[in-house]
Amino acid sequence: MPRVSQSSSDRTSSSDPLAQGPHPNVLKRNQACHQCRRRKLKCDAKRPCSTLPPRPECTFDEVAETNNAVADGPKSRYEKLESRITELEGLLAQKDAVLAAAARELASRKAGFPSVDARLLTPHITPTGLKTTDPSPEFHSLTNSAISSPAGSSHYTNGLTVTQTSDQDQPRFPAQLAFTSASALSGHTKRPASEHSFGLDIMWPNWPPNLPGPELLRHLVEVFFVFHPHANRLFHGPSFMGTLSLPPSHPKFPSAPVLHAISAIGSLYTAVVTSPPLPDFNEYPPDEIFLQRQRIKERRVDSFAEQQAKYARETADHLNSLGEDLFQVLQANIILTWFYWSHSRWVDVFLFSAHSMRLSVPLGLNMCPPFHSISNSERPPSILPPARNVIEDEMRRNAFWLAYATERQHGCSNGWAISLDDQDVSQLLPVRGDDFEHGILVPPQDRQWAHTRDLLLLHPENQTDSFILYIKGTIMISRVKTFNLRFRARHFAGDAAVASQINDGLGPSEPVDPRGSPAFIELDHIVSSFRASFPAHMRNPIVDNIVDNHLYTAFLMPHVATIVLHDPHADVRQSGCISALKILTAARAILDLIYSVWSTSFDISLLDSFCSFCWFVAGRVLVRFLQAALDAKSADQISTLRAELEFVQSAIAKVGQRIPLAFRFSRLLGDLVLKKCGPPSGIPAQITFPRPLELAVVQAMFRESYRQESPTTLHEGLHEPGSFLSLA
Repeated sequence: MPRVSQSSSDRTSSSDPLAQGPHPNVLKRNQACHQCRRRKLKCDAKRPCSTLPPRPECTFDEVAETNNAVADGPKSRYEKLESRITELEGLLAQKDAVLAAAARELASRKAGFPSVDARLLTPHITPTGLKTTDPSPEFHSLTNSAISSPAGSSHYTNGLTVTQTSDQDQPRFPAQLAFTSASALSGHTKRPASEHSFGLDIMWPNWPPNLPGPELLRHLVEVFFVFHPHANRLFHGPSFMGTLSLPPSHPKFPSAPVLHAISAIGSLYTAVVTSPPLPDFNEYPPDEIFLQRQRIKERRVDSFAEQQAKYARETADHLNSLGEDLFQVLQANIILTWFYWSHSRWVDVFLFSAHSMRLSVPLGLNMCPPFHSISNSERPPSILPPARNVIEDEMRRNAFWLAYATERQHGCSNGWAISLDDQDVSQLLPVRGDDFEHGILVPPQDRQWAHTRDLLLLHPENQTDSFILYIKGTIMISRVKTFNLRFRARHFAGDAAVASQINDGLGPSEPVDPRGSPAFIELDHIVSSFRASFPAHMRNPIVDNIVDNHLYTAFLMPHVATIVLHDPHADVRQSGCISALKILTAARAILDLIYSVWSTSFDISLLDSFCSFCWFVAGRVLVRFLQAALDAKSADQISTLRAELEFVQSAIAKVGQRIPLAFRFSRLLGDLVLKKCGPPSGIPAQITFPRPLELAVVQAMFRESYRQESPTTLHEGLHEPGSFLSLA
């Protein structure tokens, strides 16, 4: 029925029509219709009322509907609120179910992997507990990589070749493999297992294309920070995890190439995404450099890791051309170099490590004030804006040193020039890890520079940790490589530092023995004294079954440097050859370190990638001595050396179950033993640790068999075809 607005005064004086008074049949004021009031008739207010003639036109005052709630008591209101909350929760649950189904399908398509059973992602799940309801063969091969096989069997799944002979030999995945939350970084309580369901997250509307879904991405980032040895130096872990929770449109959200690169390398530490398969060395030799030739012939789709690496390259190139997020582009390039190195993609490693070093120059990361150029230039020393805080400043410095370490360590395997001369590096060394994590400012006067005198032999305890020793060991290796690379040119130019009167009879191509030059003697002293100079509390990389990854690698470095420095001059048939003694001593010291880490519960596949190269170098030296022992028909030495080689190869092969680089080194070493020394005799031998390192061992091995007129020589050049470094 039509209504007429009630005046403000009338509304004020009106009562709630639903209120129950003592006489419910008595109408309240202004409840009667307007027509009955004018005629002064008794109205029953039935709308229309029954007082008027048929079809009356009754109109009534408008009563505010909000007054209805006034009569409700406290209990009634609470009940209505609870009912409404329950109703809204039900509506939200229905909405979430619809969005989850759509997000799961979208995430599955974008990430390029099948839908994953949530049980895969339960924290601390055991490998045998991995199950899936997805019938696709790709996913079954993915999950089977974490399932143990019968003893003595060998199979390949998810980029891993697994050869098992006992429970101890089964591939061990880290306890937090399935999902590790940010609590590993911040100490907070882990999220419930029910929250770890990839594909059940709601996608941001502006989520970057080609990135995995938010939950899968977080999982890959977390395993990267937990298991990769350098992750918490390239990034400040707690800060990075905080920015990952921001909307993608936020300016502090991580750059796309960084996230793609982390997703690629994170595939090494989780079974929920696919990795590239191991190379088939039956199709091509293990020393093949250009693997892309074989990749074209494989006719297989890219794995998840390969897809993410390609996306990282594309997005990094785009930002590089725009001059945006250049520091994050550098970080992405460093991670990509690690990824390519772990997969032994030599061309990509060489190019990306060089690109990272060259990119660090315009970013001003290779030097620090006041050691900039004295020339006037229109370009600033750095095209990056100043760091906003201590953490950002140290993170930039760490990024440079990690790029430096990767390029120098990989450079051990070739005789090519480095991308950035050590004389162009005038940068502070990193701070200790705890100072970096807490953002503590350490002034330059309390720190060492790259060009500090006696840098490799002086280690201030207040500014020394395992990562700093790791960087110093890399600087030492760089100096050894540079000496070998430039010796002939320096000697030809008349450099007094490389002048020597010792003639080793190598012929006109190298008439002077470098071992008699001041530069060689000084470098050899530094290499020999490096490990002994470590602070007292850092004399053992394994304490209480806990392995310090950086310190363990730093312990290997002086032995590798010794071998690289002396290998070109070692005559293993001559019992008095000091270089032969040094490389054998170094090889067996590496053997001791292999045994030390092997005897712990530590998963050796999580060691730094450089470790497998160091082990291979030691094995290559032992091959030289085994070949000489075979020629000398020294049965005891043959048995011992073969046992040592088998142990080295088995350790490298175990790392190769996860890391393709080690798988290649294992195959290289096996082929080298077969080529140089023939098949094993099958006679087992016992080896003890630590290995004997005395000069008498070398002398006894070859004293009776050494013949000056022997046509066979094992005096190999460092980078001649067939030498151990040319195969790396």
